Amino acid sequence: MPTSPDDRLRDFVERATLCGTAASGHHNQNYVLALDDPEARLLGREPGTSVTVRIRRAEALPVVIRTWDNEEDILGAVKDVLPHVPQCLAKGPGFAVHSYVEGVPLSSICANGKPLDTLLVRALTGLLAQMTRVRRSSLPALPPHWPSNDTDSQAFLRTLAHLADEQIRRPNWTAFGGLFAALGIPEDALVRLAERTPAMARRPYSLLHADLHRDNVIVSYGGSLPLICVDWELATYGDPLHDLATHLVRMQYPDHQWPEVIGAWEEAMRRVRPAAVNGLARDLQHYLDFERAQSVFPDVMRAAQSLERAYAQKNLDEATAVVDRALRAAARPLGLRSVPGPKEIERALFRWQSSRGVCGARVVQWLPDRRLALPDDFGEGNVLDALSVEGAAPASRVFKGTAHLNTVVRVPGVCYPVVVRRRLPDVTRREPHFLSEHAVLRGIEEAKVAVNAPRALALGETHGNDHFAIHTYMGPEDVDRPPNHPVHGLLPHEADGLVDQLCALT
Repeated sequence: MPTSPDDRLRDFVERATLCGTAASGHHNQNYVLALDDPEARLLGREPGTSVTVRIRRAEALPVVIRTWDNEEDILGAVKDVLPHVPQCLAKGPGFAVHSYVEGVPLSSICANGKPLDTLLVRALTGLLAQMTRVRRSSLPALPPHWPSNDTDSQAFLRTLAHLADEQIRRPNWTAFGGLFAALGIPEDALVRLAERTPAMARRPYSLLHADLHRDNVIVSYGGSLPLICVDWELATYGDPLHDLATHLVRMQYPDHQWPEVIGAWEEAMRRVRPAAVNGLARDLQHYLDFERAQSVFPDVMRAAQSLERAYAQKNLDEATAVVDRALRAAARPLGLRSVPGPKEIERALFRWQSSRGVCGARVVQWLPDRRLALPDDFGEGNVLDALSVEGAAPASRVFKGTAHLNTVVRVPGVCYPVVVRRRLPDVTRREPHFLSEHAVLRGIEEAKVAVNAPRALALGETHGNDHFAIHTYMGPEDVDRPPNHPVHGLLPHEADGLVDQLCALT
């Protein structure tokens, strides 16, 4: 019984996954394979021609802004202006077959951080300028929330910030919100960024690649063809200055080459779309700030997720360095009050991994501080359970202060919620203190006076000399609401008795 074209296409995709040359990206798994005779007829190509099978990675985190769902629609719109870009030959559920671009990625010739030859810089900025020639009418329909005025740069940047919150931050907040809260990134960081969008010069909208980095630029063998852009799935329509900003950051040019790239872009754009350079000197920084601000979310999540695949101290150090760079870059654009240091970042990543049972990162033991004996109703197993779920707490139960990180958790078999309280590293106390907190709380408990204060349950340390205390939670019954610690008034004789007991502890 003859097979249908759809069946033959699925058979070819299966063969590509088994026999093709694989190349993995963040969003797609790619397989390059030469066509045999029946496959060539099916796809309208010559036998022996190579094609690329792109399969969307179902497990990939949603960490990018997408304007359009179908990359093939974008490729069809671009081909008249940039004829060497890949073309979609066929598509099916979760996959597409593209024509293969002969050549090597620019990253294999000139790695990130290294300066590019001036001719390459001019070729790349020329590509960005050429994209402005793609007609709006040939592009797919824009989402309904898109700015109606296609020269309103402020509205476009504000739209980007809201989309980053909607498409990147929100879908991942359940899994990663507690980690972001521990790192000091609030839930509304991107919304606030959108609200702070300044007035900018008007520039005519155009097609933007929005992800032009060294892995997405193909250099043809022998240099017979111009540079070719691939991976158009993140393309969008808006202010061309956004494309320059993402290109500058993601290409990882050395700092000294930035003025050359900006100058080349301006020169190329003046030849094609002069109005696109309006306000360049003033407004480019706004888009650079946005790129660094939104990048902190995928950078942190990918770093954390990488440890689930391969946990070791070396990998933890590398993930810590990635998060550290991302936080420092995003601090000013997001208005973060303080940025955690490497030690605090490492501990937050460890706890997040530990809560997921990652081999090597599990909390299997803790070192008790013998200054505080455990109470009868909260034993060593309860402490271990509290520490094991600490890193999985949602953002609504993580409260970061100036000196402590407090995480509200529920412990199996314990009828009341507790707070795991961590002293932040590298914090210098400005005010003098004479008594340890656990001693004060245990003294209040033993004095049996009318003070609504938490009970100190445990004291100790875990991985990396990370000291902790566990208290009963004195907040509202709804543990997702911020805690409130009201203190009942003390009668004079009760206060005297409390002072006597506290003094006995010194």
